[in-house]
Amino acid sequence: MEKFYAEMEIRKGYNTSVPGAETFNFIKDFGVLKLDAGSSFEETCPDCETAIVILQGSCSIAAGDRVFGNISGRESVFGGMTSSVYIPPGMRYSVVSDEGVEAGICKAACMPYGGEAKLITPDDVKVMQVGRDNWAREVRIMIGPHIGAKNMIIGETINPPGNWSGTPPHKHENNNLPKESLHEELYYFRTDKPQGWGIERLYSPERNINELIYLQNNTVTFMPWGYHQIVAAPGYTLYYLFFLAGEGNVLAGLEDSNHNWIKNT
Repeated sequence: MEKFYAEMEIRKGYNTSVPGAETFNFIKDFGVLKLDAGSSFEETCPDCETAIVILQGSCSIAAGDRVFGNISGRESVFGGMTSSVYIPPGMRYSVVSDEGVEAGICKAACMPYGGEAKLITPDDVKVMQVGRDNWAREVRIMIGPHIGAKNMIIGETINPPGNWSGTPPHKHENNNLPKESLHEELYYFRTDKPQGWGIERLYSPERNINELIYLQNNTVTFMPWGYHQIVAAPGYTLYYLFFLAGEGNVLAGLEDSNHNWIKNT
């Protein structure tokens, strides 16, 4: 039986969450790096483009011949915009913590192409207010075609208490542009209170899949295919980092025709 979620325990060092090659073809890894002040981490991913998203704290990142010093993040994921670094395939990089840092590291399948590392500052983030009524939310796009990424799209959603996101429910599992793109997706959740929670629905009628996933602090959900939608419990704000990887950097979600009438009301 396929498992569509994991509960991460964030310890010092690199904490991975992706269940294995049987789940994803394009998403190669997602993990949370936690470093104390003065600690460091380095690696090279030959066949992946990599994105480092500062969840909280600050650090310096060296990639190739570029050094991005004192990248200031935020006190928590609910503390406003953050910085990210994009690293092309095959480029060695290192992360050195200043006063402690937690960062999400996303890796997507990508052939080497000779690109350059890039720093994405809060001023570079594309911020959108999406939806309305009880399905309004804030979406922030950090990494995508506007910064030269080839196969990945990365952003954050702030889901207000009681509100839905991913509405209408949609999927992106076939390369049929402009109606639908082929992109796998992963979500990483945090809550504004330790006891906070939410629910994600993942369903695929042709696969006879209809799952409800309980969301709490450090839940990761896996969407290799299928329609998906999220709701935050009343009184609790949900944050989630979304990571898409697939064929190209143009995202097109196909909405469920049973539910997209809500856009016309």
